[in-house]
Amino acid sequence: MTTQRPDTTRHPAGWREPWRFLLATVAITLLYLGIQAFWMWGAAELAHIGWTVNDPARTYADEAATIAEKSRTRELGLDPHFPRRVFLLGFEYGYLSQWLGGYGQQPDDIMAQLARPVEAHIRRLDETATLLGVAPVSRLPVRTAADFSGLTQRIEDDPSGVAGRIELAGSPRLRHLFLLAAHVGTMSAALESPPGDVMPIPATQLIGMHATLAGVPEAQWRPLSRVSRGTREAIQGDYQAAVTYLETALADTPAPGGARQTP
Repeated sequence: MTTQRPDTTRHPAGWREPWRFLLATVAITLLYLGIQAFWMWGAAELAHIGWTVNDPARTYADEAATIAEKSRTRELGLDPHFPRRVFLLGFEYGYLSQWLGGYGQQPDDIMAQLARPVEAHIRRLDETATLLGVAPVSRLPVRTAADFSGLTQRIEDDPSGVAGRIELAGSPRLRHLFLLAAHVGTMSAALESPPGDVMPIPATQLIGMHATLAGVPEAQWRPLSRVSRGTREAIQGDYQAAVTYLETALADTPAPGGARQTP
């Protein structure tokens, strides 16, 4: 009787397959992480320069002229403070939607506690909405992660009708001023997140579009469409300075009737 010798040639191949799978998995993971890191770096660089797919100041120039013509007569009868208040309302609306939206849907008592750091913003939102005659105005509700991740588009869709009320009480031009301010407000709140978080990117294209359609000069809106370089504190300070610059410009711009506004 002959004894069959064990076949040892299959063992190396048997061990080889799991290692191949492991190496392939590691390679794919590293590739994915590399692509993600490159995308984040590229997005940050575009945010620093305020890149847009087109030049909003040129692309929307004709439409802006049409909107300005439609709005001129309606704005003659408005309080000279109206445009600046529209900007303030939009800013607080966007700011609070971003800040409180990050907590998702919480019980009322918990949300009341979370809202304490931004009580001044809530008070300004309520007071400004009353002065404009569009009260009540509340932040956009956020119930799911999809609601929060899609906040920029939800502002554009105007589900609560705030932008529509601004247009009825003011003008089509002021509707775009409100939407511009809302996107600026979300960016301002996002910049207040902890330093370890990913650097937020402004809604550059929308900021440029709404600013142009609202008749805001490019020199005033460009700084709001990008982020500076440096520490998170420095970036936040630069962005807030740009917000103040535009708000001051709105206060100093002559009203349609010829009178100058005062803060």
